[in-house]
Amino acid sequence: MEHNKFKRIQSSFWFIPTFYGVGAFLAAILTLVIDRTVIQGQPVVLPYFFFATYDTSVTILSTLVSSMLTMTTITFSTIMVVLTTYLSNFSPRTLQNFITDRITKRVLGIFVGGIIYFIILLLLIEQSSQDNVVYLSPVFAVIYAIVCVAYFVFFIHHVSNWILVGNLIHHITMNTLTTIDRTFLDFEEANQGNLASWDSWELDEIKMKKPISIRSTKSGYLQNIDLPDLISTATKLDFIIRLERDIGEYVDEGTVIFSYWSSSDQNPNQQVLLNTLSLGTERTTDQDIEYGIQKLVEIALRAISPGINDPNTAINCINRLGRVLSRLGQKHIPHPLYHDAKKNLRVITRPITYDTYLYKSFYQIRHYAKEDVSVLGSILHSLVLAADGNKHDTHETIWEFGQFVIRGFDPKVLDKFDHRYINEKLERLAKATGFQDAYQPISHK
Repeated sequence: MEHNKFKRIQSSFWFIPTFYGVGAFLAAILTLVIDRTVIQGQPVVLPYFFFATYDTSVTILSTLVSSMLTMTTITFSTIMVVLTTYLSNFSPRTLQNFITDRITKRVLGIFVGGIIYFIILLLLIEQSSQDNVVYLSPVFAVIYAIVCVAYFVFFIHHVSNWILVGNLIHHITMNTLTTIDRTFLDFEEANQGNLASWDSWELDEIKMKKPISIRSTKSGYLQNIDLPDLISTATKLDFIIRLERDIGEYVDEGTVIFSYWSSSDQNPNQQVLLNTLSLGTERTTDQDIEYGIQKLVEIALRAISPGINDPNTAINCINRLGRVLSRLGQKHIPHPLYHDAKKNLRVITRPITYDTYLYKSFYQIRHYAKEDVSVLGSILHSLVLAADGNKHDTHETIWEFGQFVIRGFDPKVLDKFDHRYINEKLERLAKATGFQDAYQPISHK
């Protein structure tokens, strides 16, 4: 529960700017302490030209405050331009990628910290009645300003890269692959006994008992499941818990979200179990692999729409979907049963199967691009990529889905050269999946 709360706070847009702001405030106080206890108005340690008089210090700090406010305003305006571009050209779901980008929040935090640093120095610097009194604070302020200018140039370069659709697609793909690696065990690792292989009698026994339901007290998308905490809670209470909803699914108030079987008559604190879940107003890619796939699909659909008509961007998305499906095939889809340290059954989940991921990746693209031969060819190519990188037990599913994709296209609207191109892709898919005997070329009528 505490982990989920900290994660939500850490993912907030203002977390890093607030962190930098507090750090800048403390740094300003430390700078003034050095000025008053070490320097004491006299040029020591460093040469004289590193110091400034009171009037010069006030002028420098006032100029830096106004300049930093201008740079921060430009940064906010640039962020809004990027968000507008994402909203109009790509997908509303892609806004989250730029907003949650650590570099964007770090640059904004440095600028906010700069404003606070300069204002605190300007506010607390004291004018001395003695002549020839100098201050070191403006030197630190100028160094901070130089760092801010460097970060401003870096931010402009960063935004110019982010606004390119190819880089956005790459970022979404890498984020999805990272989620897959974090969520799923390697197939070989799973085979080493890290996941229990349960006997059927254990499930049959609990099926004879009527489970007790726990309903959600809030509404929103299921963003995270703290599975270790859930297993630990079930172990302490000596329960078997079944999760009734999947990651990314919308849950309303009163929806059954847990069912549990108990060997005793004690009733658990339902809020303790509900605290192992995280609900929010939007889906996130922290554990939701399907949401990352959905972003790539939406960019592809927007690209092939009549208003934009950019099939190459759609092909780029489809190729990245093939890479995601390839990684999914290399990973072990979680076993729906989880055990405690003593190999007792504790948690039952409903994992998403590989064919579901396959279907969610291409069924909309297949429908809206059913007369675009380039999109059809790229889908078959991505299926070849998925088959080459996958385990053999997924090849039959990939081959059957390839046939499903072919059936969605009307062969009568394709020329013989189009048929030749599609047949080459289909033959490669048959070889990659081991279904050469089932391969039948599409004929031109």
